Amino acid sequence: MSDEIYVIQAISSGPYGYPYDEIVDIAVCCVDMNAHEFRTIYHNLIHFDPKVLGKKKLDYLAGAGGIFAEEIYSGEDEKKVAEEVLEIIKGKNITSFDVKQEFGRYMTCRPWDITLQSSVMPSISAKMPISLKCKDPSDEAVTIRKAYRRLCKDDPACVGRGRRAMHLAQMASQLLLYMRDKGKY
Repeated sequence: MSDEIYVIQAISSGPYGYPYDEIVDIAVCCVDMNAHEFRTIYHNLIHFDPKVLGKKKLDYLAGAGGIFAEEIYSGEDEKKVAEEVLEIIKGKNITSFDVKQEFGRYMTCRPWDITLQSSVMPSISAKMPISLKCKDPSDEAVTIRKAYRRLCKDDPACVGRGRRAMHLAQMASQLLLYMRDKGKY
């Protein structure tokens, strides 16, 4: 079995999942379990026309990840980003803080479809205390930040108050290493 696990985190345009909402910001970190370290290997914003997304989704993105219309408008093509992400994770062990959110609501649907592409590992939060698990999958970003602040007190991932997918992936990667140290992952 590989010593690497790829952690994928995304920020979507709303709390409901596909087909109502879409991934707008995505990041991938590679966690080397033997070396006890991770590195960010991918981060990208996806282009959507802000007028098509609408005010409700734009407000959600601003609140969830500090992502604004200008950034979304200048993002990359969704199909291109999906192809790049799938190329990175193809044949790899993958996970996220809450697998239901990332994979169940988005990454098993086109253009992301990871079905038969990768091996999905358990959620990073699977063996965390109940207070650090997502009550609703759309609470994932808030729950990651809460778990990270509580379990990794000195900000070992150096994310500060970051809220983007890249920061969430880095926090989740550090939490994965923490859970591994505790013998729970």
